[in-house]
Amino acid sequence: MLSSKHLTQTIKAIHALGATPAVLVKVAELAKDPNTALEDISALLRNDGLLVAEIIRLCNSPYYAPATYLSNLSSAINFIGFKEVIRLVNLSLSLRIFARDLPSYGISAQDYWSASIAAGLLMEALAKKSGFDPEDAFTIGNLHAIGRVLIDRVIEERRFTVYWDRCQPIETWEKSSVGFDYAEAGAALLEHWIFPPPACDIIRWQLNPEKVAHQVCLLGALQFTLRVLARTGWDFKRIDGELPEADPYMEAAGLTTPQLAELIAGCRNDFQLVHQAVDMD
Repeated sequence: MLSSKHLTQTIKAIHALGATPAVLVKVAELAKDPNTALEDISALLRNDGLLVAEIIRLCNSPYYAPATYLSNLSSAINFIGFKEVIRLVNLSLSLRIFARDLPSYGISAQDYWSASIAAGLLMEALAKKSGFDPEDAFTIGNLHAIGRVLIDRVIEERRFTVYWDRCQPIETWEKSSVGFDYAEAGAALLEHWIFPPPACDIIRWQLNPEKVAHQVCLLGALQFTLRVLARTGWDFKRIDGELPEADPYMEAAGLTTPQLAELIAGCRNDFQLVHQAVDMD
């Protein structure tokens, strides 16, 4: 078992992710300010060369399909718009974080990245349907399980020989192995990256249904997203599988099963386009 002190030490030791997490928070703040100019976004992003290259590459992918090749950051941002920059920074962050397998979980980098993007896409779709911020929703969905990356690194650095056997719930195994689950670890990591407190709390309480005061909120949507993806699969391939007909979130949001199936179909299409954009196939 590890203490919160050990968790904090591991968080501080993570340098490989670069500046991208902090940039994501700042980009989100700028994108919501109506007075933000293109130059403001460009000035923030241009200091991270890898991030700039990734944004330009993604903007030229089939996902956005520009008529002509975009060769610089300003033209790329101008083409996709401020709001989409948040999505691209999210994708870049995901690619950096999930570039390595999680051996303690028996999960490949590609599968874990796919699961994160799928959650982000469904969260975004639910937000657009229910009227809360889609950019925040995508970010929360994309980063909801980031604590597993941290836990895997803790296990590796401490030279523990523990592996998830897939027989018990993953969060139960995490607590018995290291003393905390991925929700707690993820919230601690986002706090270290100075994410807004509400976002950290959503990550922290995602496994606690009793923390949802009103279903139609980001926390309620995240918990619903996890329930849905458990049925459809992280790649949405079980699109015609059993979908919930009665769910607290659906009832509160006025979402019918046919409407949910339509949302999932759209997410599956976007999921395939994102995979093509980042060459994950």
